[in-house]
Amino acid sequence: KRQFLREKEAQQKKQPAISTLQQTEEIQEEVQYEKSFSAIREQQMNINEMFRVMCNENKKVINMMVKQNLNLLSDSLSVVAKKMPKILDFENKRSFFKQELKKLRGDRHFHQLRVRVKRSDVFLGSFYQLANRSASEMKGKLHIEFVGEEGTDAGGLTREWFILLSREIFNPNYALFMPSANGVTFQPSPQSYVNPEHLRYFQFVGKIIGKALHDGYMLDAFFTRAMYKHMLGQQLSIHDMEDIDPEYYKNLKWILENDPTPLDLTFSYETDDFGQLKNVDLIPDGHKILVTNENKHEYVRSMCYAKMALDIKQQIEAFLTGFHELIPQNLISIFDSRELELLISGLPDIDIQDLKENTEYHNYTRDTIQIKWLWEILENFDQSMKAAFLQFVTGTSKVPLDGFRSLRGINGIQKFQIHKAFNKESLPTSHTCFNQLDLPEYQSKEILYEKLMIAITEGKEGFGFV
Repeated sequence: KRQFLREKEAQQKKQPAISTLQQTEEIQEEVQYEKSFSAIREQQMNINEMFRVMCNENKKVINMMVKQNLNLLSDSLSVVAKKMPKILDFENKRSFFKQELKKLRGDRHFHQLRVRVKRSDVFLGSFYQLANRSASEMKGKLHIEFVGEEGTDAGGLTREWFILLSREIFNPNYALFMPSANGVTFQPSPQSYVNPEHLRYFQFVGKIIGKALHDGYMLDAFFTRAMYKHMLGQQLSIHDMEDIDPEYYKNLKWILENDPTPLDLTFSYETDDFGQLKNVDLIPDGHKILVTNENKHEYVRSMCYAKMALDIKQQIEAFLTGFHELIPQNLISIFDSRELELLISGLPDIDIQDLKENTEYHNYTRDTIQIKWLWEILENFDQSMKAAFLQFVTGTSKVPLDGFRSLRGINGIQKFQIHKAFNKESLPTSHTCFNQLDLPEYQSKEILYEKLMIAITEGKEGFGFV
């Protein structure tokens, strides 16, 4: 199409005068081209839809083939890995990820990476020894020594170092991250600049998380859904705001569902900069532009982007600089945000019986048939699906050390809750800040299973933006 327009422009420059007949012929030619172009585009859309349907219908077969031969994902099934990675099982993705990292290392020899730190100073001590290491040097085998302790690092000390360091990342004294509403997951703080070294620290944190993934070590680190999506380079959604500020998320949803004109909102927002209030425009002269029923979607989209991306742009960029030194973007993007949490922090050991014993029911009882079906379904889930269910309802796969009786919500200890939802045609929904599952009264176990699977895997990916 661009070539056609360039040729047309060139012809016009050569011909100073064009007859009405010639103009008519050119218009007809352009209209015909537009029709042809639209037809090609529609055909391409049909092909994409056919490909999506084919992948979904043959999901089990594709995963069986991949499990037997991972190389298919970089060869004949590479289009599946790029276009429809969500149909691939987590274990297949993880195995492929490890294989591709190994290929990138090749047969090259990397020098040992020695780190000698005090347990009481694990963050700063590690930072000063590793922050200036090159990407090539960071690929070397770690050898950890804790000052004042005897012992040879055969892997156990490295594992312990990663756990200790990952916990220290969120130490409020460094002002790098702020907790989400449930106090379990974390997001970069827009006020981290109070620490003069904050951007170097963020790059170091990204490097450490990349190193843990590269070497196959688990971390005690749980981030908000938006943060995982930044690592993956994937689209953010309004629903990701619920992790960070559930009350604000609720207000934004109200705006989308109602006419906000009487509220006299403008395309601007107020920030609290250590007691000093500042007004920030979402768009040029935003404080002069009222939010109406016609532009409310743009307002919500802009507000979410500001809160989850723009306000922490420097922090995210610094983090990703360190992260991508060891983990290529095209390789990590095969995962979704929930799977990335499991890749970084490991698959939890979820005791469904413990969860059942620490559940509250609203308009249901433990003897209601739908509740019995739900627990039977959860008992039959494999480890990764149990984790996905826990992520769907609580916002994270992290299991409290004391079991589910210590599960935390926005107001402190908050047990797992199942509420009856009264629209039998809708999917199950969740409120992660309250650890709450809203479950419709489905008529069969098969329907409940089908609806629950859709909700867990696809239920919160609407209203996205870059």
